[in-house]
Amino acid sequence: MGSGPAPAGAVGTATDTGGDALLGRADECRRLSALLADAVDGHGGALVVRGAAGVGKTALLEHCAARSTGMRVLRATGAPFEAELPFSALHQLARPLLHRLGDLPAQQADALRTVFAIGGGSRPVNRLAAYVATLSLLTTAAEDTPVLCLVDDAHWIDPASAEALLFTARRLLADRVAVVFAARDAPAFPAPGLPELPLTGLPRDDAIRLAMRAGLDPRVAADLAAATAGNPLALTELPATLSEEHRNGWLPLREPLVLVERIEMTVLAHARGLPDDTWRALVACAVTEATTPALLERILAADGLRLGVLDPAVDAGLIRVTDREVTFRHPLTRAAVHSVAGPGRRRAAHLAVAAALTGDDTADRRAWHLAAATTVPDEGVAALLADSAERAQRRGGVVAEARAYERSARLTPDPDVRASRLAAASRAWANAGASRHAIALGEEAIGLTRRADLRCRVKPLLAHLAQQHCDTAGAEAYLADAQAYAQADPLGAARLMSARVNQFWARLDVTGMVPLCARVAELAAADAGATWPKGPIRLAAAQVLAGLPEGVASARAMVTACAGHADGSAAELAEVFCWIGDHDTARALLEPEIDRARATDDVFLLAYALPRLAGLEWRTGRLHAAYQAAAEAVRIAEQAALPVLRAEALAVLALVEALLGEEPEALAHVEDARRLLPGEFREIEVRLRYATGIAAVVGARWHDAVTELERVRRAQRDGGIAEPGWLPVAAELAEAYAHLSDPQRSARRLRDLAGTGGAAARAASARVEGLLAGEPDLDEVFAAALARCDPAVVPLERARTLLSYGQRLRRARRRRDARVQLHAALRLFEALGAQGWARRCRTEIDATGRRPPEPGDRTVDRLTGQERLIALHVAEGLTNREIAARVFLSPKTVEYHLGNVYRKLRLRSRPELIRHLSGPPAAG
Repeated sequence: MGSGPAPAGAVGTATDTGGDALLGRADECRRLSALLADAVDGHGGALVVRGAAGVGKTALLEHCAARSTGMRVLRATGAPFEAELPFSALHQLARPLLHRLGDLPAQQADALRTVFAIGGGSRPVNRLAAYVATLSLLTTAAEDTPVLCLVDDAHWIDPASAEALLFTARRLLADRVAVVFAARDAPAFPAPGLPELPLTGLPRDDAIRLAMRAGLDPRVAADLAAATAGNPLALTELPATLSEEHRNGWLPLREPLVLVERIEMTVLAHARGLPDDTWRALVACAVTEATTPALLERILAADGLRLGVLDPAVDAGLIRVTDREVTFRHPLTRAAVHSVAGPGRRRAAHLAVAAALTGDDTADRRAWHLAAATTVPDEGVAALLADSAERAQRRGGVVAEARAYERSARLTPDPDVRASRLAAASRAWANAGASRHAIALGEEAIGLTRRADLRCRVKPLLAHLAQQHCDTAGAEAYLADAQAYAQADPLGAARLMSARVNQFWARLDVTGMVPLCARVAELAAADAGATWPKGPIRLAAAQVLAGLPEGVASARAMVTACAGHADGSAAELAEVFCWIGDHDTARALLEPEIDRARATDDVFLLAYALPRLAGLEWRTGRLHAAYQAAAEAVRIAEQAALPVLRAEALAVLALVEALLGEEPEALAHVEDARRLLPGEFREIEVRLRYATGIAAVVGARWHDAVTELERVRRAQRDGGIAEPGWLPVAAELAEAYAHLSDPQRSARRLRDLAGTGGAAARAASARVEGLLAGEPDLDEVFAAALARCDPAVVPLERARTLLSYGQRLRRARRRRDARVQLHAALRLFEALGAQGWARRCRTEIDATGRRPPEPGDRTVDRLTGQERLIALHVAEGLTNREIAARVFLSPKTVEYHLGNVYRKLRLRSRPELIRHLSGPPAAG
């Protein structure tokens, strides 16, 4: 197997002469060499080498290390015994770079210190923040020296490390970083989005040559090559198990066993003559992740042994011991030792390991080794695992947290405490995306306890998960006994009922929401010591939607109560003010909450609040800002695996793209959202229809617009929504009917807007009145309409009114007057980025007999979505490093995209781009 891997962090010095390629792997070696060469040239990338056990994946990684001239080589190797320890493999890989943490933004450096348990803050780290920090650390190091990351046995690395490294690998574009994973053909390491190099057995002739090196007769070597499908490990290990008669071909080979079984036989053959002390020490090596002789010596000392007892195992070729590390000859050898040791010997080894791990930095390993040695309930061990789960939660290791809580519950003797730990495990598994398992654990917890507080904690989660799986009957069952807890735990009962409010909202049933929200608010108020604003806020929202007069006053009364609550209360209340047209209050609530979420890396709050900010921005005509918020929300929800929030963000993004005139992108995002949605989420489906209808409005396809928007109006009516500002459909329908020469229906939809207080609604209503006015009254009616369109408040409505005015004037044969209004509308649409309406303006100008202005070559619709988002962040005044953290890329990749932005928009500098995107819209 060679002399062992190069030390982690070493800079390769070997010269790739093109010779001495691995036997039978010329094509694979060329592909890996190309990956390394591209990384050195500043075109980073990643590759997953995937194949069966023993097929030669590790040998290819060693080939990479030997050819890594001028690169810093970082290594990590997965081990099944470390899978419970969050970010352990990432720490193994990144340890040589920890001195560079000071070069990262403070929040990112703090996140990595926390997940590596080497300092950091006291607050929990969400896993996405750790992933972004991993990308920053590797790409920052690569600015000095190209970096090669080699991850062996990736199917065994802990889930948190796997996610962080895959997150990084998918974002390598303009960085001098290459990542090579070696993994088995198993579902344990899915790597969607990364190129793969499938590895199979050696070609026949090469396989025969390798087998002959072990002293086999050529005919036997050919038979073994065929029987093992050219597996290199089998071809080197199995000859040792053959008799002289079989090796020389005097007797035919027996029917071959499975490779793993053969290696177990080899281990047993080698170990048969080992002293008992050596075998005990070998098992201790197999059950521990320790690879340093110093730590292993302490472990063996706990069992009354010394490191020297391993010498016979070294002589037998089972293990290697150097001054720096202790390693098995092959991972399968380690697994074979573990397998054939027997449960009693393994438990004794785990106890010896636990006895040696006494430091605070090894508390998690100690807990898991004690758990592995425990077969009956033991509160002491269970408590240690629960502590480990809490540490994992603070470090962002959600899968490790879930596993630790679940194992802790299994070892907990007290039923109520076991139920509490099962509840914690259920929540953690739900956060990790394993919702079916989370439901099973939650149901088990409920069956163990009658404590109201525990049941109120578990049942809202189960109701939410059931709803995610379209199990409405199950969701109703979980919530049925909320009233039974009202006296014992009124706030818990209120929270439980609030989960049911989500169901009514998802179904778009405001009629059912109002009485339920009233009861939630009543219960929340009954708990004198509670400060939970969500209950009253949801009541105010339901009242506003239902058109009840007290709703607006209730909402205003809750504004100050949101201060200090980083739970989405302010964002939820801000949405209510968007509906009623009080955009200043909505902004005053939203922006501080989003700032707090950014300061604390609260991606869940950002995924909830950013779509509401996007909703505010499109209502005020700030389409670029709306796009920026919606696109960021989609990206966060996707990376944090939040499908419903992602669908919600996609619905907002599709609407913004429709308003911008980017109909193909809008419709694609509508379909993306529908693929994510369970059938019960009617509320988001209605939003998607609204986006589709607005795309038809922008494209002047009035029949299509009526079809989609009438469905939206009927859904609002059927759901009991009386507030016209929830989705402003009445004015759009009124305009569509006016263009379809149906003034009666247009007038009916205008009556739906009567008494609406929002500036946009008043401006839209006045515009439609202009479309319906007689020719003699055009100037007077449109003058009044434009007076209602303050360009600083509703710039998009003003532009649309100018367009409508110009259309009416052209049809009245007042072409010169029409051009004045149409040119003003065009300037304003282009300033807002609304290229769909701008195209309609040009068509109208052309119809007046004058050639319209050519579209500008500096419009952001020339950019890709990634480039546009980066350009908008530049206009916000962010640095490349700050933008990189927002969009989950490296600064070099941001710089690469920014170069494309300058080229496409024909700009030369950052100040020019800022002026180009930040200029105030023309008043028209």
